[in-house]
This record gives sequence, C-alpha cells and structure tokens, in this order.
Amino acid sequence: MRHGLLAAGLILLGLASTAALAQSSLGDLLDGGAKKLSKDAVKGTLGGAHVSGKSVTGADTEYDYKPDGYFSGNLMAADGTRFGVVGTWTVDEGGKLCGEWTLTQNSKRFSGCGFLYAIGDRLYYVESDSDKSAKIYNRVIKK
Repeated sequence: MRHGLLAAGLILLGLASTAALAQSSLGDLLDGGAKKLSKDAVKGTLGGAHVSGKSVTGADTEYDYKPDGYFSGNLMAADGTRFGVVGTWTVDEGGKLCGEWTLTQNSKRFSGCGFLYAIGDRLYYVESDSDKSAKIYNRVIKK
C-alpha cells in the first residue's frame, strides 16, 4: 500500500512538472490559448494589486502597484540579498507595461518593458509579444 501511494505521488509530481515545463515560452502560452491583456486590462489588473513572482534576473519580487502609476516593494536576489524598490509604471495603447525603478539601498536605477498574458486565472509576464521563444514569468496577483 505504501509503495502504491509513493508511486502515485511520484506520477502526480511528474505530471505537474511536465505541465509546468510545457509552458516556458510565449509560443507555449499562445499554443495553450493565452491572451495578451489590453491596456485597460493591464491597468485594471495591476492598479491596487500586490504582485509577486520571479524577475527576468531570477530575483524574487513582491510589489504593490498603485493606480496612480507608482509601485514599491522588495526584491530578493539569488544570493539572498534583499532590496527595497520604488518606481513608476505605465501602459501604452498596445498593452505594453513599462517600469522604471530604483533600489532604495544603493540608488541603482533600472527599467524594463513587457506584456501580461492570461490563461484562465494565471498571469504571465513576457518581455516580447512577437518572439515566440521569449521566456515567460509567472505572476501572482492579489487585490
């Protein structure tokens, strides 16, 4: 009985891992039926939300997005160093989300742009809306 439960658990773990790996690029998202969020959808989703996920550099991020275009929060680098972050965000007519932010400890400035895609209730950040090999980053959004 114990071996049966262990085997079932390993099979489920394998299936879950395969599903997670199956969506690793924009092409995978689009093949799975993902839709790019419009300008209004991005603003409505982020404004007033707490957003967490991995950054493109691999840092763990947690940001609070204000409806007025400001955000603040924290990121933790792969080496465990934690940084405070403050910045601004905008969305253009094509739904491109852009941000400029500063690390509060050392005043280093950064910027970046990308797009939000949705499959059901899951959201993903992608730096390109045309490069099907572009890596995707899962986002957890709480309001």
